[in-house]
Amino acid sequence: MNILISAGIFPPDIGGPADFVARIAIWLSHRGHAVEVVCWSDTANCDDSAYPFRVHRVLRKGSRVARFFFTTRRLLTAGKGADVVFVNGLALEAQAAALFLRRPTLQKVVGDYAWEVSRVRGWYSGTIEEFQRGTKSVNCRLLCLLRTLPLMLAARVVTPSLYLARLVAGWGIDAGKSSVIYNSTPAAGDRDELPFPPHDGMTITTVCRLVPWKGVDRLIALMAELPGVRLIVAGSGPQREFLERLSRQRNVSKRVLFLGQLQKPRVRALLCSSDIFVLNSSYEGLPHVVLEAMAARVPVVATDVGGTGEAVVDQETGLLVPPGDDRALLDALKLLISSEETRRRLAETAATSLAARFTEETCFSSFEITLAELAQRGGV
Repeated sequence: MNILISAGIFPPDIGGPADFVARIAIWLSHRGHAVEVVCWSDTANCDDSAYPFRVHRVLRKGSRVARFFFTTRRLLTAGKGADVVFVNGLALEAQAAALFLRRPTLQKVVGDYAWEVSRVRGWYSGTIEEFQRGTKSVNCRLLCLLRTLPLMLAARVVTPSLYLARLVAGWGIDAGKSSVIYNSTPAAGDRDELPFPPHDGMTITTVCRLVPWKGVDRLIALMAELPGVRLIVAGSGPQREFLERLSRQRNVSKRVLFLGQLQKPRVRALLCSSDIFVLNSSYEGLPHVVLEAMAARVPVVATDVGGTGEAVVDQETGLLVPPGDDRALLDALKLLISSEETRRRLAETAATSLAARFTEETCFSSFEITLAELAQRGGV
């Protein structure tokens, strides 16, 4: 099978979607399939020689319109021999190229692009659920059109959670061509730790984009009620300067460390160096980083939003708290800080659940079967 994969981000870019594309492209190549990847990149000088497939990089520069045509042309060139197009970003460009090539597309949806962009640009301030049914500005409606049109033209749509599947159905996408394939994380390797400055207390870690819906500001605010505890924040985003200023204003800056973006091996090492992982988000599809924390045998505290509850079972494989409930979050953290037995029990049960439900083999095999079905069908 000849597979063209499109990706909005790809290593050395950091994030769950970038890591997923690299891992599944390698896996498919080792299965004997011919894979080509087209992605956006900040530099054309990346060394991609270690990959068992060709990577076509399109620079993130110029106007959005010019980049659309340049990216589509690159997809057309790379996809001439493709049997199927696997879309992990660049949805408009990939769908346009697939129409010209008369090839079916499998579109993976990991979130609501329209809502995310609207929040970041200040066009909308409500929750993702409110966005689905509420009144929207012209800009927001245009983003919704750009989000939904490629999915309407796709042969199949896959989401990593039932929550996102319901969201996609609400956009008018035929439920008959939509399915759920849960995210996965690589099997745990040797435990590696990052050398941090000495600290007598416990270490809580969060790994996320620094955007409003990740709730890092609320975590920093709670640090005043967790004396002796250190918070490590890994990730970058538009809120970093605000969050650093907030930690100073709250007089906790000596116990809050900002590491910026970390490559995947260092994220795992960070998790292995931590006592508790927390994700205080108000919106998630099904977060890769929660699975990574489970694999690293770190107890998880997370808000019960989106698809997170499909991975974390409260009191069994982690602790779930209502979004926006600072008291519940604080109580959950205090429980884990005070009870080594609870931390150990949750971490061990989570690792067992991960091995049973979220393996690479299960995830990637499901995608391979779906891609093969589309390739045999042919057409658009």
